[in-house]
Amino acid sequence: MIGLMTKSKDKKDRELRSVRDTVESVWVAVVLAFVLRAFMIEAFVIPTGSMAPRLLGEHWQLVCPACGYDFSYGLPRKSQTNGSLDRRQKHPPAGAVCPNCNCQYPATRLPSLVRGGDRVLVMKYLYRIAEPEPWDVVVFRNPQNNRENYIKRLIGLPGETIEIVHGDVFVDDGNGKWQIRRKPASAQEAMWQVIYDNDYPPDFAEFRDLNRSGQTVPQWLATSDRWDLSCQDGRRFRFSGGAQADVFFQSGSKLFLPHYGYNRPGVENQGIDAQKDICSDLKLSVAYFPESSNSAVGLSLTSFEDSFKASLSADGTIQLWHSRRDESDDGWQLWGKKRVPALRPGRAYPLAITHADFRVGVWLDGELVLSSSDEQYSADHTKLRNRMHGIAEMPIPLPEVRISAEFGSCELRHVRLHRDVYYTSPLIKQMGSGPLWDFAEELKVRRNSPGWGTTDNPIKLAKYEDKPELDQFFMLGDNSPQSLDGRGWVRASPTLRLRDGLTGEITYQLGTVPRYALIGKAFFVYWPAGFGVPALPGLPIVPNVGRMRLIR
Repeated sequence: MIGLMTKSKDKKDRELRSVRDTVESVWVAVVLAFVLRAFMIEAFVIPTGSMAPRLLGEHWQLVCPACGYDFSYGLPRKSQTNGSLDRRQKHPPAGAVCPNCNCQYPATRLPSLVRGGDRVLVMKYLYRIAEPEPWDVVVFRNPQNNRENYIKRLIGLPGETIEIVHGDVFVDDGNGKWQIRRKPASAQEAMWQVIYDNDYPPDFAEFRDLNRSGQTVPQWLATSDRWDLSCQDGRRFRFSGGAQADVFFQSGSKLFLPHYGYNRPGVENQGIDAQKDICSDLKLSVAYFPESSNSAVGLSLTSFEDSFKASLSADGTIQLWHSRRDESDDGWQLWGKKRVPALRPGRAYPLAITHADFRVGVWLDGELVLSSSDEQYSADHTKLRNRMHGIAEMPIPLPEVRISAEFGSCELRHVRLHRDVYYTSPLIKQMGSGPLWDFAEELKVRRNSPGWGTTDNPIKLAKYEDKPELDQFFMLGDNSPQSLDGRGWVRASPTLRLRDGLTGEITYQLGTVPRYALIGKAFFVYWPAGFGVPALPGLPIVPNVGRMRLIR
């Protein structure tokens, strides 16, 4: 009997210890979570589309009726009725345009329910131990309203002068010489956005029915009957072999302007100049299937008066060529050459040519194999700015995009054309009166003056050796035509340290983010734009797991 009581008591003790251990574990987890949130990592929700299409605010997910391309379309900032939005209600997507084929989405077709914004994780206080780097995606307190947190891409560092010219970022670090600020490979890859994906060719009848204004249907056209562009409903290109023959991309100029399918045309896309803002920072990629040992393929892009060509032969020879557009075919100059193992017939070889930030690259299987040098192709800040001033006398030509093949037969699949983020140079539009505007009024900022850091209005970022917390940074949104970022900030939050406390000297530059306002670096989308469920249509409680990703 005593033995049974002892066993029963031991059992109860074990159960109590188990419950206690569980409770302690839960409390430890809770405490660690609060510690992590307070000192290391914090979650934020993306409220707007200023970083679209990489980071999304509240939006609809639409499918183009002409080409079937799936794209995000942001909610308007305010309802036209009562100034607020009911996330459970369906709204017609007024003005939505497919970013792939430029087809107008029918306003009579209702989209799915509104999806929430991406939720991101931010490494807090990282910048207490490490310096911010250009192209980081940063969360910070909005200099115009300290109760808001913003997320943008870091463009300029303390001590630098920044100027945007033809969509590119130029920097003078104090030596009096302008240099282009090139993106690291990881950021550049994340910032490409689709112009046309040939896996989604538009239905011509549907396209013309929805676009009665005569908008050009984007398509690839062949110069020779040795090309068959009808395979798999136009998704594959077959070359039968023989002398060189080309395929060229045809579209209206609109696809080369920095419009976004995410934005409302004519509203958030204001400030785009159809003559100046023609983007020629492009990426052309294909999956190349050689069918014989003497097959060869070439990918060509142009920018202003320069032409670039990447060629790949089945024997493993990769070459990068350059010519002037006004020269004959004999004017091509070899910029680089490399050999890889011979290609195997029937296997896919991903090939791409990129032109971004005045650098041309040739990519094979996702690896950079050839690139231009500054000696071959440099970014001349003064020449480019003068070109923008003389746009009426010397218009920017539309980019030409071509694919060529010769000798042996081959097939091309997954033909895609992308463009880089193009930073526009808008004028300052938001001006008002009151305490938040007094600082801008004192500095004599006026409506329709050039935005900070834009062409002809470079912004100098102060660096304070004795008070580094006042150091200034410049931030831009990837969704350049819509982003309310450093280019247009003219209000001053009461929390900003506008002047030196002792001398009264002005220490804050409008359009900048002081170091003390930095919160941290965004590094992971842990809950991408969730789905709703039938029982709770207004709550996006199901995450889109396939879009969880690192932020570049």
